[in-house]
Amino acid sequence: MTNTLELMEFFDHMNYVLSLEFKEKWRHRFSSHFVGIFQEKLLSSFTKQKRLKLSSLYSTYTKRHKYSREVVLEFFKCIEVHDLYPMVYEDDKYREFIKRGISS
Repeated sequence: MTNTLELMEFFDHMNYVLSLEFKEKWRHRFSSHFVGIFQEKLLSSFTKQKRLKLSSLYSTYTKRHKYSREVVLEFFKCIEVHDLYPMVYEDDKYREFIKRGISS
């Protein structure tokens, strides 16, 4: 029963993160485009049935869309991205980005 409840809570949280309500909450601080990138990557990972690496998400923001390292890390912190584990996970490459302070 506990596992079922945890799974239901996880999917409720994922549903919220993919919602318009989530986008509205964070768009004033980070922009609709910024939040939309996150939601698209997360939805794509569900569609592909593949987990999302934080290094991939980080690189998408910093390299492809040219957002600053600080803004990306602040977003991850604000939305508590680690609560999305196991769908979104911290990999070795991401830990190295953080450790070395690489921005692009």
